Amino acid sequence: MERIKTNGSVAGSVGLALLGTTCCALPILLVALGAGGAVAAMVSAMPWLVPLSQYKYLTFGLTAVVLVYSWYRVHQVSSCDVADGRRLKRQRLLLWGSTGIFLLALFAAYALLPIILWLENHW
Repeated sequence: MERIKTNGSVAGSVGLALLGTTCCALPILLVALGAGGAVAAMVSAMPWLVPLSQYKYLTFGLTAVVLVYSWYRVHQVSSCDVADGRRLKRQRLLLWGSTGIFLLALFAAYALLPIILWLENHW
């Protein structure tokens, strides 16, 4: 039962980190690369992205809560078996990856535009 809870929390954190990237960071990155048409096509193909991006603070808040819970679950597990040790190592790698994705998406959604505007005004 504990394995299922830990696997579920890790899967939830990865999914929410990717969702936050899709709603906020990916469109910013595509526009920055000059692919505004791709963003328009993406929004027309996935219309749920617009309301999701309007409530990005909730998306990022929920992702942060799930990430903290996942890290808590992973650190509570003690590995007694070799297979459990491998699983725990994979879970930690996935958590590091989803935490990195979350931090990049958070940076793109909240800090990138003010930094660009500041640089334009001071250069």
